[in-house]
This record gives sequence, structure tokens and C-alpha cells, in this order.
Amino acid sequence: MEYKWLPPSKTHKSLWEGKMVEKIQLDNGLTLEIWNYSRKIAGDRWLVGLLIQVGVSPEEVHFSNREYYQMFLEKTDGRVYYRYRKERTFVPEDQVESLFSTMKENFLSAALPYLSHPDFRDRLIKREVKLFEQKMDWEISIKKKDEEAEKLEELWKDRKIF
Repeated sequence: MEYKWLPPSKTHKSLWEGKMVEKIQLDNGLTLEIWNYSRKIAGDRWLVGLLIQVGVSPEEVHFSNREYYQMFLEKTDGRVYYRYRKERTFVPEDQVESLFSTMKENFLSAALPYLSHPDFRDRLIKREVKLFEQKMDWEISIKKKDEEAEKLEELWKDRKIF
């Protein structure tokens, strides 16, 4: 599984340090966070990493039932996120700051109107809650199939097929 850098939280510990370099208050009341997780990888070569995120806390009314909401609170930090990542590897040390600034400015010029839209919060919650509920349904289904398989194995363990 590919490792994707995320800011530290109660549910996630990062493998390496990153730092929040900027917070921007959007017109729709949300806060955009810009994280720099660049690090040296070999000699004078760097991985330049940019993470931009907007977090939103859904409420119980956004879920199809109370059980999904309780599962959401247990399995997450209570927020859904829009996240954008961009990385460049083997960047010379003297180009790290300028490349990070360019990546950040390119994103902001392209995406700020989208993220500032008044309906962005509701659309993000709707999409992420739906994905979470589908994931929980899938996990429950897999758990039931595993339990059925264990029961069948127990039932048939002493029987001979031939």
C-alpha cells in the first residue's frame, strides 16, 4: 500500500514531520490549510511535498441513520476532508522553496474559486458521507462472509470429502 502523508491527528501518526505553513479563511467560512511535508531524500536531493486540505464536521442529520453517524465518530476524527497532494522527487536543494511556492500558487489560482463556493461544504459532506456509508456497508458484508466461512470450516473440519 502506498503511503500518503497526512497531518498528525488522534487517528494518524505521520512517518515524518511536516508543518502547516498557511491558513486561509475562505469566503464560505471554511479554513484552507497548506502543509509542507518536504524532506531530504538523498544527498542534496529533496522530495517537495504539498498538501492542501479543507476539513468539515458533518452532523448526524447528514447521515442516513444514527448508527452510521456513531460509526463515523468512532472511526474518524469527526471531520471529512477535501485533500489535494502534489509531490516532486529528486529536486535540487536550491530549488525546493521556489518549487513549493510555484506548486502552491498554481493550485490556489486554479482551485480557490471552487473551494470558496457557497455550496462547497454541503457537496463535500454529501459525497464523503455517502462514501463512508458505502465503506461501512462493505466492511459489514465482508465481516459477515468471514463469519459464515468460519462456521462452515468448523462444521466441515472432521468430514472427509473422498
